Amino acid sequence: MELSLFNVNHGFTEACVRGLRCGFLTPEDYRRLGTSDTLEDMRSALEETDYGTFLQDEPSPLLVSTISKKCYEKLADEFRYLKAQTVEPLTTFMDFIAREKMIENVCMIIQGALNNKAPLELQEKIHPLGVFDGIKTITQETFDVQGGFDEVYRIFLVDSPIGQYFEEYLKEADREKDDMARSGVESSQVGGILTKQDLEIMKASLKKAWLEDFYKFVQGLGGTTAEVMGHILKMEADHRVLLVTMNALNTSLSTESSQSDRNALYPSFGYLYPEGTKELRKVYNDTTVRAALEPYTKYLALFDQVKDFYDSESGETARTAAAGFQSIEDLIYAENVHLFEMAFEQQYHFGVFYAWVKLREQEIRNIRWIANMVVLNTKDHIDDTIVPIFQPRM
Repeated sequence: MELSLFNVNHGFTEACVRGLRCGFLTPEDYRRLGTSDTLEDMRSALEETDYGTFLQDEPSPLLVSTISKKCYEKLADEFRYLKAQTVEPLTTFMDFIAREKMIENVCMIIQGALNNKAPLELQEKIHPLGVFDGIKTITQETFDVQGGFDEVYRIFLVDSPIGQYFEEYLKEADREKDDMARSGVESSQVGGILTKQDLEIMKASLKKAWLEDFYKFVQGLGGTTAEVMGHILKMEADHRVLLVTMNALNTSLSTESSQSDRNALYPSFGYLYPEGTKELRKVYNDTTVRAALEPYTKYLALFDQVKDFYDSESGETARTAAAGFQSIEDLIYAENVHLFEMAFEQQYHFGVFYAWVKLREQEIRNIRWIANMVVLNTKDHIDDTIVPIFQPRM
């Protein structure tokens, strides 16, 4: 059926995104960027790529944050162009991709509101891929972010596509003493609830809800999309479990009293679920983590590569970084690039849209890392830091 009907509705859009694959930076482009002595040299080097003259209107001196922001704006423009060509169910699929960035924007705005940041300052940090009408209202100069959470809460709950995740999180955060979640939360209570919450845990909780909802949606689509995206999302769920577990080591979240908070962040699907997740719920140090990962050779190898970075006896993070140790995030970035590249090897599925967005985000991280090293004059470490995309196959 896919061979017969997929191209009728989605052939043009898939062809567009596969064409955009040609726009990724090549090894020669990275070499030119790596030989730049200043950010102005990087501007010139990027002009010779598919990024073109997107920085030509930016005044000197150029900032790393400016380069990063303009790259994300270019990605958002291309994403919106692709989405404008779609029909259902691909349109909803594209909406799911954008929701992840909406969650990041919502958490950033709440953090800004708690810290009494001006709307204009918040606007500079907005991820362009996660913009919705309510965010435009909040970032207007006339909007009083500090005036309370009532209007902010209404916008996030009613006017945003992630309102369902936000509402569920607030219910869980405001549990009754008998551990029963409330049926709803009054808008007047939101400020008090959010003030008491760790915003990083809130972001992780919202992303977990989004990931589970996204997985349920792609499984409902069936076919090659369910196969390819199901595999990608299962891997992302496992990576999220590993990230939460490793980052919680040597913190209060690894103590017996707070393990329930950590465990609540584990997605309820993936290759680790349910047996691996069940064992990881009990871990509290390196030894117990290793024992829980024993049946999973790939993840055990990943853990062995990064355990020195998280070893409480290995000293300060700066010293471990200087010794060449990598965090779990660094290795997951590299692992994900290969995962997303492989999505382009099959046809007639929506996974290429998700893979393209994720690969472009990694490319922007590469550009930002190079720019930072140019500014800090530490270009010797560029090749060890960036993650090449679609390297030539020998």
